[in-house]
Amino acid sequence: MTMWIPNIEAAGGPIYLAIADALEADIKTGALAQGDRLPPQRELAYQLGVTLGTITRAYGEAERRRLVKGETGRGTYIASETQKVSPLAPKEDEPETCDLARNFAYPHLNPSLSDGLTRMARTVGIDRLNGFVPSEGLKAHRETGALVFKDYGLEADPDRVAVTCGAQHGIQVTCQALFRPGDAVAVDRFTYPSIFSSFASIGLKPVPLPALIRADGGFGAMDPAALAQAANTHGVKGVFLMPNMQNPTTHTMSVEERQDLVAVARQFDLKIVEDDPYTPFLPDALPAFGALAPERTASIASISKVCSPGSRIGFVHVPGPFGDSIRNKIGESTWMASPITAELIAGWVREGHLFKTLRLKRKANRTRFLAARELLAPHFLQSDVNKVFGWLRLPETVDPDALQNALGHQGISVLSSRYFQAKDHQPAPYLRLTFGSEQSDDRFRWALQRIRSTIGQLAELPDLTRPVG
Repeated sequence: MTMWIPNIEAAGGPIYLAIADALEADIKTGALAQGDRLPPQRELAYQLGVTLGTITRAYGEAERRRLVKGETGRGTYIASETQKVSPLAPKEDEPETCDLARNFAYPHLNPSLSDGLTRMARTVGIDRLNGFVPSEGLKAHRETGALVFKDYGLEADPDRVAVTCGAQHGIQVTCQALFRPGDAVAVDRFTYPSIFSSFASIGLKPVPLPALIRADGGFGAMDPAALAQAANTHGVKGVFLMPNMQNPTTHTMSVEERQDLVAVARQFDLKIVEDDPYTPFLPDALPAFGALAPERTASIASISKVCSPGSRIGFVHVPGPFGDSIRNKIGESTWMASPITAELIAGWVREGHLFKTLRLKRKANRTRFLAARELLAPHFLQSDVNKVFGWLRLPETVDPDALQNALGHQGISVLSSRYFQAKDHQPAPYLRLTFGSEQSDDRFRWALQRIRSTIGQLAELPDLTRPVG
């Protein structure tokens, strides 16, 4: 096709926005169609007489608007108007598979919903919950959040706690409250899959950073030196961390690793967002970032993995100056989390059901991890008896996407490393396997055996991309 050159002569304001606006206009008029390739950034910069950085920002803005998509080694293309549904999203009538992809953490061991609803029905004054409440939630439910945060190593102030519609909503409103559109925020090289789309939807730029490497060859905490460099070179305004059972690597930061990152955050005045959905599974509570650096840390807690994803209840704890902003962002997005399901969770916390449920899930998880370590040997599985998923290192010759597809044809769902890293990075030789979504122990063990044998088969195939001789 003829090289696309945007008309920005009459545009006012930043040039990169004018280029993105022209791109969007040409898509709407049909001048550009799905699949059309955009010119290389250097070439377009030359044609327009602007800097390469301007074009990079323009293409980044276009991707944030979901107008284009970039593919490593192929360039930037006009994106489809429709997007594929995430493989993490449940479907009502999906074919039966052995699910080692989605991290539902033993839902068959969750507390009885019927018992919880029966208890609620007998609660005096329950009808008051069938109305509007403050956006941050009722005091009794915020006090429940403070109790939950104790398991996260944080003595939370109920007045600084807000109730959200689960952790995902908590991440969204917290980042909106702490940052401005256009801000760069550091994330782990491998991180929670939805963080990239969440950041894009609110105009934040993720800056993936490498991890320290442990003595056993596994991944450690985010490299504090890399964070300091990103603050200098990329102007990052904050950092998103999962200090306990990091998703997907499973690493739990030591106290020293936490302190090193706090020191960098204070040196460069970075805000910290800590997300810890798996912390209750761990036997020992380490100090949260919210305890180590309370003046700059927003903490997010959720009970979805512990006992009730259907309730969609989470909690955020933010520094005092951001309290009003959090309330406003919750109000703007959904007005309030449901006080009805918040009361359901509060009852389970008061009656000790979270502890009982965790005891059952920890026992089940120990069995699953030991089976995974045995059946996947000799491949390195970063995990332990307290981690509800594992990060499996593959032979360098095995493409994780090809392995995911091959297992899918056998009725086994897993996730390639591709889902946990920025789109412009080649997938690394890793696979995340969850331990608790499949109810049957026998099917779980069968799936592990098929994973090991399929890895062996793919590792023996010749690599046709390499030159011979």
